[in-house]
Amino acid sequence: MFKKCKTNCQSDKYLWIRNNTFYFMFELPKQNNKRRYFCKSLHTKNYYEAKEKAKIMAKDVNSGNLEAKQLIYAAKSLMDSMIFDEYDEEIESNGKVITQKIKKISPENDPKTVQTFLIIVSKLNKIKMQTLDDDDIKIIKEIAQATYKVNLKELLKNYDIVPKSNPKSDHTIEQIMESMLKTADNSKIVENKKRKLITGLITGVGLKITDKYLKFYNENIIQQISDNIKAKKVKGSVKRTYAREIKNLINHANFIDPDTYKTNLINIISDFKKTKKEDTDPHWPYTDDELKQIFNINNTYFKENPDIFWTTLIGLFVGARCNAAITLQYADIVKIDNIDCIKFQQTHPLKQLKNPATRRTVPIPQQLLDLGFVDWVQNQKKTLKAKDDDFIFPKCQTKNGQYNNKYTTRGFIKYVKDIGIAKNNPHKFDFHSLRKNANLQLESKGVPETFINDIIGWSGNNTRQKHYSNHELKQIKENSDKLRYDFLQTEFDYWKKVMLKG
Repeated sequence: MFKKCKTNCQSDKYLWIRNNTFYFMFELPKQNNKRRYFCKSLHTKNYYEAKEKAKIMAKDVNSGNLEAKQLIYAAKSLMDSMIFDEYDEEIESNGKVITQKIKKISPENDPKTVQTFLIIVSKLNKIKMQTLDDDDIKIIKEIAQATYKVNLKELLKNYDIVPKSNPKSDHTIEQIMESMLKTADNSKIVENKKRKLITGLITGVGLKITDKYLKFYNENIIQQISDNIKAKKVKGSVKRTYAREIKNLINHANFIDPDTYKTNLINIISDFKKTKKEDTDPHWPYTDDELKQIFNINNTYFKENPDIFWTTLIGLFVGARCNAAITLQYADIVKIDNIDCIKFQQTHPLKQLKNPATRRTVPIPQQLLDLGFVDWVQNQKKTLKAKDDDFIFPKCQTKNGQYNNKYTTRGFIKYVKDIGIAKNNPHKFDFHSLRKNANLQLESKGVPETFINDIIGWSGNNTRQKHYSNHELKQIKENSDKLRYDFLQTEFDYWKKVMLKG
C-alpha cells in the first residue's frame, strides 16, 4: 500500500512510500471516468536522495512536459489492450535490403478504443516535447511503430471523430459538445445526462446550444456560468461535476481548433471543494408514530408494491443501505448452521457496497422471520423459476442493465412524502433513516456496540472494535433477535397475511 510522504517541501507532494521505497506519483486526467495515476519508483529508501530526484521530476509536472507524459502513458495503456497485426516489410537501407517488423492496428479492435487511441496520438504529435526520460522515449518508439505509415488525419476522418470541414472558428456550441460526447467512452444514459447538464448551464446564461461557440468563448460568459454553479444549492461534489463538464467542453474545443480556441478560460472557473460530511444534513430516524403511519393497514401502497415493503423491512431490521437492500440476489438468502441469514456480498457490478464492513453475513432477526420474509423469497423464486444469481427485487436494474437509482426516490421516499411525513419537517428523511432506526432499536435493548457493528455493518471507531471483537454467528443471532418493533405487531400481522397470500 502506498503512503503519502507528509513534509513541507513543495516537491514532496509527489512523494509516496511503499515498502520503505520512495515513488514519484501524481494523478492523471480521468479516462473512461476512471481515476489514473502516473507512478514511478525512485529506487531509493533515502528521503534526501528521493527529494532531489523529485525536484527534477516536479519540473516536468509544472511545465508543458506534463501533458506529453500524460498522453504517452494514456497511449501506452490503450496499446496494451489493443490487437495489432504484425507483418514483415522489406526496405532498402544503405544499398542493402533489410526486413523489419511492422505493426498494424487490427480491425478486430473495439472502434471506441481505436478512436480514443488515435485522438491521443494526434494530440501527442502536436506537442513540442522537452526532455523526456528513457522510459518515455521507449514508449514513444512503440507508439511510432504502431502508427507507422498511418495517416492519422485520414483515420480520424474515417472514424468520424472531428466535425466535417467546418469553416475555421465557425463551430456551434452543439457541434463541439456532440463531438466531445461522441469521443468519450460513455453509456447512452451517462451521455444524455452530460448533454442535459451542459445544455442547462449554457441556457442559464442566455445562450442557445445552437449559438456559435465564439459567443460562449468569452470571459464574461464563463464567469457567469461559474457564478451560477456557485449559487446552486447542491453539494460541493455536484458543483465539481458541473465545473468539470464545462472545462471538458473548453478542452475539446481546443482539441478541434487549438489555434483559435485556447484553454485559458478554464482558469476563470472556480475550484469547488467536496462538501464535508459534518456539513451535510444528517438523516433522522422515523419516530414510532411515523413508522406506524408508514405501515398503516389502510394504506394500499405496500399491497401494490410488495418489493418496496420487503426492502423497507430489510433497512429497518438489519440497517442495510439502499443499494445493499435492493440488489439482493436469491443466493444471498442462506442458512448457515441452521440460522437463516442475509449475506451482503459483492457478487454483481450493480452491488455498490460501501466498505468491507458492509460486506457481512447477518442473522435475520426473529420478528422479520415471523413476518414470513424467507417464505416469501422462496415462493417468489419458485413462482418465477428464478436462478440463484437473479435479483430478488428486479426493479433495482433498468431495462438497459443500469443501476436504478430512482428505486427509492420514486418508490419508498415518494410514498413517505405522499402520506405527509416529510411535509413541513426540517429534518431529512429517506431510506437511510431506517438504518438509524435499526441502530437506535439495538441500543435501546442494550446490545453491545461491537454486535451492533456486526449487524448494521460498521467497521467501528477504534482498533478494539475493528480487529478484536469477532463474534460467532450464534452470538450475533442472539443479539439480532433483540431488534424488535413490538409496537408494530398489529400492522405486521396484517401485512404478513397480505404478502404471503399474494
